[in-house]
Amino acid sequence: MHASPAVQASQAVFLHTGWRSGGTWIWSRCRSYAHVHGYYEPLHEHAARFRRRDVETMRPGSWQSNHSETAPYFEEFRDLIPPRGRGVALYQPRFAFDGFFRAPDDPADPALESYLGSLMAGPLAEGRLPVLKFCRSMGRVGWFERRFPDALHAVVLRNPVAQYQSGQYLLQEQRNRYFALAPMLVLARNVRHPAVREAALALGVSIPTLYSDHMDYAVEICWLHVRRVSAAERYRGFLAFWTLCAVAALDSEALVIDLDAIATDLQHRRDVETALQGPIGEPIQLVPRARSASDAAAPPLGWREAHGAAEALALKRRLPPERLDIILEKLSGGAPATWPAPVLPGETLSTSLSRRTLTAAEILLARAMQPLRRLHGSLAQRK
Repeated sequence: MHASPAVQASQAVFLHTGWRSGGTWIWSRCRSYAHVHGYYEPLHEHAARFRRRDVETMRPGSWQSNHSETAPYFEEFRDLIPPRGRGVALYQPRFAFDGFFRAPDDPADPALESYLGSLMAGPLAEGRLPVLKFCRSMGRVGWFERRFPDALHAVVLRNPVAQYQSGQYLLQEQRNRYFALAPMLVLARNVRHPAVREAALALGVSIPTLYSDHMDYAVEICWLHVRRVSAAERYRGFLAFWTLCAVAALDSEALVIDLDAIATDLQHRRDVETALQGPIGEPIQLVPRARSASDAAAPPLGWREAHGAAEALALKRRLPPERLDIILEKLSGGAPATWPAPVLPGETLSTSLSRRTLTAAEILLARAMQPLRRLHGSLAQRK
């Protein structure tokens, strides 16, 4: 169930999304208006390396993105990059992944706030609406709301199985590893956060230890880890990340854009269109997109038990009932209703009677195995 939002005028729109969640599609619909200034991924780690000539090469048609063909993704950043230098003005690499999970009342970050404020200042002075689309903000939506209260904050949520399979499809078809390793990179760089440790324990996820803060090193260590673990554990790692993000993002006042409901719930679609019309000032239509090839893939092995553990994790947070229901609905179904019912190898009536019993056993096993996993990870990285 989705509450009807009120139409409001805002100085900016912050779209908080996950990788392969459909957020780029919604952002591109907003960006299509002449008075909208659309910033794509302001916290992207490569923003520290951008050169002006790189902007032209990064567009939807340059890879199998399933994104609508538009202007280059980072076109609006072009004038913020030195003509003969690198990097977007005021951007710092730590903005991408460090401090990924923050509560609304966590300490301020003047450098991050100044950076985003500088992005919005130019368009606002010219009478244009800044629309910022993030893939690195889901764990700190409430924190952003507190720092930018005059913006409309919206969270895009997609079924975790479909979202995961979209990234896996790109890995298999294009050898594009980014979407397979990025969630683990976030967990590894924020492993000291209590919520990350709790999620890893609940879902039996091993997280690699990083002995350096250097980004290239962290990327390679996380990629080696993702390649080494089983397919089922790879999905549990993603699901731990998804659940942490969903709970943190919905523990806010942000508008919820349920990507799955956009295609099946006309009232929800109209509510979202009305909410976005407020700051944009013109009607916007979110006509459901055609399904992609990844939507037909079978759900990952072990998703039923993993989703049971994720449900238990979400239930520990005191979210408003209507928001908690959104998360539980996506976890209880496992996959969109249009998918064929999966048949897992070896599954029988006796093994599927009680998901809660299996989940409890997995948690106990994960707790017992944690010291051994840490030792194994340490030894593997010293080789």
